[in-house]
This record gives sequence, structure tokens and C-alpha cells, in this order.
Amino acid sequence: MSKFNVLSLGEFIHKEGIDVTLEAFADLYYDVTSKHQKQMKLIMVTKGALQDYIHERANKLGIQKVTEIIPWSEQEEIEDWYKNASVMLLPSTDNITRLIAEAFSFGLPVVCYESEELDDTMDPSCGMTIEHDNFQDNVIEFSDVLRMLYFDPEARKILKRGALKKYETQFSWGYTDAA
Repeated sequence: MSKFNVLSLGEFIHKEGIDVTLEAFADLYYDVTSKHQKQMKLIMVTKGALQDYIHERANKLGIQKVTEIIPWSEQEEIEDWYKNASVMLLPSTDNITRLIAEAFSFGLPVVCYESEELDDTMDPSCGMTIEHDNFQDNVIEFSDVLRMLYFDPEARKILKRGALKKYETQFSWGYTDAA
């Protein structure tokens, strides 16, 4: 059984995205045994404006002991989490291509909403997308994807390789768009 660290980026996904992240993680966390819970951690990176909000919501959901909030100013610690995370959860309807590219540069698979803006970026080789729906359905869908990834470490390995390959072929300096 390997560690399962879920990384998310506070203000970049707005309050609704933070709530979806926290509730989806809590849903997964409380759906497994304590043995599995010990393997899980949620890391929320924040610029600070929503730090208290994240802390309060994590407390309310009972996941404060497995939720780590890292200030944006702690770039070295953030980079360590990028390297040690299992997946990046980005429930945002904004254009998050830059955030995805950064995650891919660390070989970090991304789970986010489907969007036309991401059609060239996201595919099943490097991450997973869900259809944006109402809040509760979004929580359930993200939780289901996290659950599947937690219980299928081989899928995580494949997505990790795919994320790094996607970065190297699409986002690195040597990439040129033939279109």
C-alpha cells in the first residue's frame, strides 16, 4: 500500500473548487478503513486569502489532521509536494492549462473538469476529466476518480508516465505546434 497524496491549488480554483476538493477528499477518506486512511493526505497550496476558510472547512469535515495547508511563499515545500503527490485535483472551470503544464512537468497526473480549452491538453494518458455538473454530483464524481486512483496504483504509474511524456512533447521548450 503506497502513500496517496492529493495536491490542490487553493485560490487558483476559487471557493467552489476548494469546497469540491475538500468534500471529495473527505468522501474518499471516510469511505475507507483506518489502515487506508493512514496512507492519505490532502495538500492545499494557498496564497493566504482563503487559508482560514480552508482550515475551517477541513475542521468541519473532520479531515484537518490529514489536510496540510502550504502558503504560496513556501516554493521549496510546494516543489517537494509536486514531486511526492499522487495526483493534482483541479476542480476549476477557468482555463487552467498553465497549472496543468506545471503539474505535468513533475509527472503529476491531473484530475479536472472537461472543457474545450483543455481538449489538446488533457487525455486519458495523463489525467482524468469529469463533466461539470451540480455541486454534489461534482463531489461524487471527483471522489469516485480519487477512489479509483487510490486503489489502482498501476493506473497512477501509467498516468504519471503519460503526464511527463505530455509535458515533454507539448509544453517543453523544444515543442513546436505543427498546426
